[in-house]
Amino acid sequence: MDKTFMILETFQQEVTCCCPGQKHQHKIEFHEGDIWVITNERKYVDCLGWHYLVENNNEFEFYIHVEDLDILHSNGNICSAWDIDLKLNHLHFKVNEALDQNDREGFISNANKLRLLKEMKSKMMEAYAQTI
Repeated sequence: MDKTFMILETFQQEVTCCCPGQKHQHKIEFHEGDIWVITNERKYVDCLGWHYLVENNNEFEFYIHVEDLDILHSNGNICSAWDIDLKLNHLHFKVNEALDQNDREGFISNANKLRLLKEMKSKMMEAYAQTI
């Protein structure tokens, strides 16, 4: 499993406290470009299951349920470096396709998306380098 993820779209995530016998819940808003690093610390709580400790932008940590993490990844809210590489590949293809078809609007749109995604990947790689 990848340990570093980037938030692609702003969203709110409900976070449940892992205290035994207590239920503390609150929502945290995560923003586009935030970096999550999944630590090696995991916690199993009866009736709640496995939770990963996640560090957000080196600012704070929280526990997230394994299934919630999988759902966020499947929905495209968060992505790994590999996911970004796939998106970059696709955008390179779309830029070249727009050039071949003389599609100015498509070229400009995809070139801007490509530039933004490259910036996001650079930020993610810097965060990843700090974790090693």
